[in-house]
Amino acid sequence: MVQIVKRQGYKLLNLWTTDKGTFPVVFCATFAAVAATGMSLRYLFLNPDVYVNKDERFTSLHHTLEPREDRGSAWRQFRFRMANLKRNPINQSRQFDDLFAKEENQSVQRLLVLATQLGVAYL
Repeated sequence: MVQIVKRQGYKLLNLWTTDKGTFPVVFCATFAAVAATGMSLRYLFLNPDVYVNKDERFTSLHHTLEPREDRGSAWRQFRFRMANLKRNPINQSRQFDDLFAKEENQSVQRLLVLATQLGVAYL
């Protein structure tokens, strides 16, 4: 009963911060805000469809711009690495041979798949 009377005298901020259930909510909201900010900054600075350079921005046909080595390769490489974080039969399928052969994706190692009579074994 004393705890209830004591908490009634608190202002809203003090009451909210003294509750133990507040901290997981603050942690989750902070994590979500940091993740959203990080992904937004990545999109803004690394996406090949975003043009910060003024000359490129006012080009009406963006596909006619001079090709740059880094235009889009880092963006595609990030997606390829994220798709191959956990190996499974889909991302190790032979239909992705062309993607594994690209120079930008050489850092991602492919699993050796051994086909047996009982199924597929991963080495």
